[in-house]
Amino acid sequence: MTIATIYRQPVETARHEQLKVECMKYFKAMEKLMDRPSRRYAEQARKATIKMKDIAHKRGLELLELYAPSKNEGKEPINVRYKNR
Repeated sequence: MTIATIYRQPVETARHEQLKVECMKYFKAMEKLMDRPSRRYAEQARKATIKMKDIAHKRGLELLELYAPSKNEGKEPINVRYKNR
């Protein structure tokens, strides 16, 4: 398998940070739910899961723009040295 051509440098965007925060909210709610089962913690974990799914989809689209040729027409790849492997 060859290494995919990447056209832009990956960066930590605001959406990346938002995904990290939602993941932490989910894990905290799940820990509380496992220690003290309640509807409140279950709802918090579910809400965090729903937000994570939405944010992860949007972050995935951002990552797709790093290597999709259609999104980077006219740009030179940044990982040229790996291209002929």
